[in-house]
Amino acid sequence: MGRRVRRGLLGVALIGAGVLAVTGCGSSTNADDLAAGKQKFTELCGGCHMLAEAGTVGTTGPNLDDAFGAARAAGFKPNGMKQLVEQWIQEAQPPMPRNLVSGQDAANIAAYIASVAGTMPESQARVSPTPDPQARPVKFRT
Repeated sequence: MGRRVRRGLLGVALIGAGVLAVTGCGSSTNADDLAAGKQKFTELCGGCHMLAEAGTVGTTGPNLDDAFGAARAAGFKPNGMKQLVEQWIQEAQPPMPRNLVSGQDAANIAAYIASVAGTMPESQARVSPTPDPQARPVKFRT
């Protein structure tokens, strides 16, 4: 086999390994994990976050239906959303405490949010208001 072919095969193998790592191959979420995630979410997160499927109406944190509804409509996959939620849990900004949950609880909450946020008809993302054409542009200091 030629040197170029071996390099090409090695490159394909590395890309394949990277895709498997990013997509979380081997990680699965079952109904019990999702139920546990919903329970923990309702207890710990629902006071601040709105999520229609959980019946929570918190207003301090982002409305998770709005946050994920547009992403879901744009074709984002649940596993990517799960990874994003897990990252947010770890790197939260006030008023949300970092690492409010960890381990399996964090994985279950993230999987639950990723499976339901923005999926219910009443949870569709709100339409952004049309900008006022008479408004002055915002200038930011640099």
